[in-house]
Amino acid sequence: MRGVFGALLLTLMTPAWLAAQTPAGGRVSGSVKDEQGAAMPGVAISARSDGAPGVYRTTTDRTGTYHLTDLPPAEYEITAEIAGFATVKRAAVVVRAGLAATVDLTMVVGGIGETVEVRMETPLLDTRHGSQAVNVSGELLRSVPLTERREWYGALAATPGVVTSEFAGSKLFYVRGSDTGMTLVQIDGADVTAAGRPGVSYVQLNTDAIDDIQIQTGGPSAAAPLGSGGVINIATASGTNRVRGAATVFAQPRRWNDSNQPGGTSTAVDQTQIDLSLGGPVLRDRVWGFGSFRHVDTSTGVSRSAAQLAALRALVSGFEPIDSTNQAHFWMTKITAQAGRHQLAAFYQEDANPVFTIGATSQFPSGQATGGSAASVRLSSIWSNRLTTRAGVSYNDKSREGLTSGAGGPNLRIYSGTIASGGRLTGNGQLASLGSPVLSRPTQPNDKITGSLDATLYLSQGSTAHEIQAGLFAQRRVQGNHLVYTNDGFTLEEHVLRQAGVLTGGSIAFHRQIMNGPELTTFNQTARDLAAYVQDAWRPSPRITVTAGVRVDQILVEDTVFHLTTQRSLEVGPRAGVNHALTADSRNVARAHWARVHDQPGIVTTTGTPTVGQRDLYDLNLDGTFETVFVTPPTTGTILNRTIDPDLHQPYVQEWGAGYSRQLPRGIAANVDVARRRFVDRTTLLETNGRFNGRTFAGYINESQNDIYAATNNRWNTPVYSSLELSLTKHTPRVQTLVSYVRQWRHIDGTWQPHDPAGFIQPEAFANDRGIGSSTGTATATFDSNSLSGFHMTQSVTASAQWQDHVVRAAAAVNAPWSLMLSANYTFQSGTWSGPIVTRVSAPDPAFGPPTVTLSNGRTVSNPLATLLRFAYPTRGEGQLRTPDLHVLNLRAGRRFTLRRVKLDASLDVFNAANRGADLGFEFGANQTYNPLFGVTIDRQRPRSAQIVIRAAF
Repeated sequence: MRGVFGALLLTLMTPAWLAAQTPAGGRVSGSVKDEQGAAMPGVAISARSDGAPGVYRTTTDRTGTYHLTDLPPAEYEITAEIAGFATVKRAAVVVRAGLAATVDLTMVVGGIGETVEVRMETPLLDTRHGSQAVNVSGELLRSVPLTERREWYGALAATPGVVTSEFAGSKLFYVRGSDTGMTLVQIDGADVTAAGRPGVSYVQLNTDAIDDIQIQTGGPSAAAPLGSGGVINIATASGTNRVRGAATVFAQPRRWNDSNQPGGTSTAVDQTQIDLSLGGPVLRDRVWGFGSFRHVDTSTGVSRSAAQLAALRALVSGFEPIDSTNQAHFWMTKITAQAGRHQLAAFYQEDANPVFTIGATSQFPSGQATGGSAASVRLSSIWSNRLTTRAGVSYNDKSREGLTSGAGGPNLRIYSGTIASGGRLTGNGQLASLGSPVLSRPTQPNDKITGSLDATLYLSQGSTAHEIQAGLFAQRRVQGNHLVYTNDGFTLEEHVLRQAGVLTGGSIAFHRQIMNGPELTTFNQTARDLAAYVQDAWRPSPRITVTAGVRVDQILVEDTVFHLTTQRSLEVGPRAGVNHALTADSRNVARAHWARVHDQPGIVTTTGTPTVGQRDLYDLNLDGTFETVFVTPPTTGTILNRTIDPDLHQPYVQEWGAGYSRQLPRGIAANVDVARRRFVDRTTLLETNGRFNGRTFAGYINESQNDIYAATNNRWNTPVYSSLELSLTKHTPRVQTLVSYVRQWRHIDGTWQPHDPAGFIQPEAFANDRGIGSSTGTATATFDSNSLSGFHMTQSVTASAQWQDHVVRAAAAVNAPWSLMLSANYTFQSGTWSGPIVTRVSAPDPAFGPPTVTLSNGRTVSNPLATLLRFAYPTRGEGQLRTPDLHVLNLRAGRRFTLRRVKLDASLDVFNAANRGADLGFEFGANQTYNPLFGVTIDRQRPRSAQIVIRAAF
């Protein structure tokens, strides 16, 4: 025991460049007894699989308990051996990523060479964890037409608790109300989430490289790195002693696409995609290799309504629609080696992905390359039947870089009208975006390095057992943004129609924006996270497991542009769970958990906003002369009107969940889950300089400044997510099915931030239970200083895309008689809310003070309460619009041909078989009653299309 505790102590005292990690493999545990029910210590246990490298071994402890850990997802044969007893073999034990299966064995007295084969239904339920998770196998991912591009994250489109959306051609996924950038992605336990937290699409893989994917939607382990939007763990394939490979061709000619946009254009896809993979022994029984490759060549049409297409043709002589394009190569290589009870696994993955995307009202595409490289090395060791350790180092530089599309001139925006405000003109009802599609091209110098070490100690006494995990965490991430302005700094020109409503009458410029320099680093941050965790899974009886743990992270964030420390905080994340097998056969399991889970480090706060300076020129009377000029001077240091709360810390989700699972015959499992999540202490900018007499603006406390913002945590209001989830799974060699229904509720708790004009003008309108905006908060003065715009809660910036009342998902794959392959995928979402409806009044209300206020130092300032904006309904939730219900039905029919060792699959996939035409989002300004685009929806779902898939595997 001194040696065991010494090893654990050594683990905890390891220097801080090492970090805890979540394994991608699964586990098989159980007890071994004789025919009289007595525990049998010293029994040799091993696990072998044709689908996994090496042999995994352990022995039972003095209570007859064994644990086989870090097993790659596969179907295993478990063997138990001890002198004087027959060898026991339990076949067809399915191991899934991140799950713990219980397999108990009974030894029978027998002679040498005698074998007892046990065949029982594979246990499906995890009886050791209280977390909520869903597993999607690589086989299901390849068998069901989830997405036309066959991205690995199509698995999320089959997961209960996940809402999907599309914006500017990108797929977005929201886990239980969290924003897209809050989800943590791991490959084989290594963190491959981009430092800039952009979402799952920055990681691209050939699906042949995937054995299993676990999506934890609630109650993650304390070992998982910070991430409050769920944890995705991808278990990749490994080479084995048998040479295996596959080649797949996906072909979708443009003529195989229908149209669901009458009079406009649809997102028709012209695609050729090739997947290749190969794995086998490098040194038999010792070292194995695996590699995968994907070639992408895709053109995608643009979803334009008839009105949008007509406007472009009227405004641009000879306009012809062009496609979004994507040509790329993704590849991954992996080496696995085993020496006794030690296994080393390393991978390298590359997925730079250039995409040229064109908007519905744009003339030319904008280009950007996302992704990058990722690498990891991990050593797993079994020191005894009581102690295992894992150590690893990983790196990724996933980022985004703007590409030149070849379009010249400034970005030319044409509007149907203008609104005068503050001595300026603002465009109203955008019709087209011509010339350069962007104002600047970004480059992100992002990278992240993580080291890791943790240990698991198994202790048991009688019927009581403890599984103690402990580890250290350290991570360094760099994220930044550098802009190169287009057109030598003359970036924007805005026009209005010469004659209202007449597109053919031409337009006239009313605004030009000219930057004073060619490029600028807008921010650069270095974040360090040093942490430790400990948790214990205590089993007071064979049917109950109580889990308790805590994760402590020390976070330091430094702004390298302004040379400031913007955050220094200590985050404590306790969590607890219980799992109770209601019946002795573990086929009825109840579970519950509570957790405080912090967001990923690296909050981008606007402690300063460096600018090159700019000139804004206005022609207010539209006579062709730009008589009004506003000059914004450059900023090279911290802005005077920014302060930092010394107690600034990580936002977190406070969640609880409960559920019940039942294993039914024929590989079926039914689940009921409830969840409630509060998004606490989101980042915000709080205005602190305003002076008010009741509900009247009286000037500023520091009269040399206007608004002064403090970067802090939002303690005044909190989004709350609640859900009921029903799901049914079936996993057998012939049938795989995942069906779910989710009912979601959400609302905002609390009240307005201090000094928010909405809190003075319409304090009773705070309530909102529909489109409630981002769950992460914002850290820009534009969004935080005045909620009356409703902008931060509108779909125009995808801020409310995750809020759906009802979501139904069904994915099924069947290996039918005569080698037929049939599969289907169905998705229903009830539509996205628009966010608060906003209107304008004819004149400011004098009850809130005059339009301008003269300060005691003689300076005249604008009254922030003298705004014309108002919520159109008594509360922000009332009157919201909603996009149409989304229905998507994808189908596959095919047949398998067997030629010796080669299995040849040929299938035809049909996407959106019903050719439904629901729009997924709202036009910019669609929540404004005074905007010509009020209520206009955009981003129509892809039309019906067909794709042929040919796959050869051996």
